[in-house]
Amino acid sequence: MKFDELNSTNSTIVNVEGVEYRTIQKPKVSSSGDTYKADALDQEDNKYEIEWAVVNPEAVDESEVCEWNEPIAVNKL
Repeated sequence: MKFDELNSTNSTIVNVEGVEYRTIQKPKVSSSGDTYKADALDQEDNKYEIEWAVVNPEAVDESEVCEWNEPIAVNKL
């Protein structure tokens, strides 16, 4: 999958320090249960891992589990 093929219907899109990242998979909860992670691409198709903190573990709707616009880490793979 390439950056241009990703959009809000098939990707989680975040902007960090002026760079837009688009996930290439649905974010998945970590084994510890305190974070979610997903691989993503930048506009040049470089691959990254994005990580979000779980802020509402009791949420029924997964959209409310993390602050999806505020990842805690973006690491180049």
